Amino acid sequence: MQVKELSVGKLRVKNNIFLAPMAGYTDYSIRKLQIEQGIGLTFTELVSAKGLIYGGEGSKQLLFSGDNYNQTAVQIFGSDPYFMRLACESEDLRHFEIVDINMGCPVPKVFKNGEGSALLTDIKKAEEIVSECVKSGKTITVKIRTGQKQGDDIATEFAKMAEHAGASLITIHGRVRDAYYSGEPDFNAIERAKKAVNIPVIANGGIFTEQDANIMINNTGADGVMLARGAISDPFLVNKLLKTSSQKTLKTYILAHVELMKEQYGDEKASREFRKFTPYYFKGAVGVKQLKAKLVQAQSTKEILDLINQNL
Repeated sequence: MQVKELSVGKLRVKNNIFLAPMAGYTDYSIRKLQIEQGIGLTFTELVSAKGLIYGGEGSKQLLFSGDNYNQTAVQIFGSDPYFMRLACESEDLRHFEIVDINMGCPVPKVFKNGEGSALLTDIKKAEEIVSECVKSGKTITVKIRTGQKQGDDIATEFAKMAEHAGASLITIHGRVRDAYYSGEPDFNAIERAKKAVNIPVIANGGIFTEQDANIMINNTGADGVMLARGAISDPFLVNKLLKTSSQKTLKTYILAHVELMKEQYGDEKASREFRKFTPYYFKGAVGVKQLKAKLVQAQSTKEILDLINQNL
């Protein structure tokens, strides 16, 4: 794929490789590490608009971005245009120039509240949300899926709506809500949407290798790609796409990850949070069964760091 700078509204993003917002995974530590690897733009985990307005500490904690706000967008979700605009205008989002609206989350607790991917069946309300958020003065982007169920294709209609309502960029996860994260992306749906609008279109879904990224761009004509699980299982995927060398090895990357998690969460929580990354970091690796088992059982970050230092 061709790496290039990208205009998002009045902003310039240094390249067209983005890191997706992934609940439970793309916290401050992962975003900071991927920015150091060279990624163009990262997104916070999805944050409830009402949670921010009503002072939810859990929602506010998701916003922490250290000194990387200039390469971090905040992603918010909700179904009430009034609260979505209030969130955009809130003091909590003062450091963020880009606010991304989630209209693609498939998880039941979000969907059943009429939020996330549920908005794909109500384009009028979706447009009201985008329009109200634009009035906040923030640069607004939107993330969608291609529909609710197999056979749906709303990407073009929603891309046009987002552009008309004032959004500066749209990201399309090339799967329907019912597919969650499996199956081949619908390249044709993304391509049709791309041809229908003048704002940048970012393609998301199923990108785990350089070849996957090339196939996505070649088949859709998208302006860039958004990495999700591929950037977790291969921390150096962005370097491969950028044709750059990383200053880190897998060992030093993991060590840095643990230290950053400890900085953010404290020792006990960091050791728990790290466990879910173990299957990704060692997927397909030979002779690490015992190491993986010990890492999952580790009770402190010191124990994790010692295990990594002794075995990698």
